[in-house]
Amino acid sequence: MISIPTHVQAHDPQNYTILLFEDGPTPEGVVPGILVENDSLFVRNHDTRDNVSHRFVVDLDGDNTFTGVDDYATEWLNSSCELNETGVKIDENCNAHEMVILAASNGFLQGNISMKHQIKIGENITEFDFFVNFGADVHSVNDNLPTGNEPVIEKEKSSRVPLVLLLFSIIGILWIIPQLTKSNE
Repeated sequence: MISIPTHVQAHDPQNYTILLFEDGPTPEGVVPGILVENDSLFVRNHDTRDNVSHRFVVDLDGDNTFTGVDDYATEWLNSSCELNETGVKIDENCNAHEMVILAASNGFLQGNISMKHQIKIGENITEFDFFVNFGADVHSVNDNLPTGNEPVIEKEKSSRVPLVLLLFSIIGILWIIPQLTKSNE
């Protein structure tokens, strides 16, 4: 039995960067058609104000409560973390960025995800709506490949026509060349 593998176009997971600034995130949301399942959001805080941190909270269960046990929250992100002389973070809980994998195993289901972008200045927290939309990671399969069970039909006429034309052209050239040399003598 002959086995012919089907052609599958795979999608390598992509990282989509969201930068957090004083005046809000860039971009302001993720529209459909950009991300698919297993892509990631790379969230990075670039707000350099003193004592300001950002985070996202996500309503994964769709109950309009963003703090439930089935919901998700990034860590509070600072614009930078203090490092010691060897380059290691002094406070291990300090984070300037976080990667969020959009996968069912993390509770993220395809479609529009309701999120809140929270900004903490001192002890005061303000929040703004944010959304991310992602779809299925669809792989295209070529269904027109032969399975090995169908007979192969050769198209004799179409493959012979160019060969016959080439043969007549060569014969014509070989006949014309002596005629041309005779006329010059």
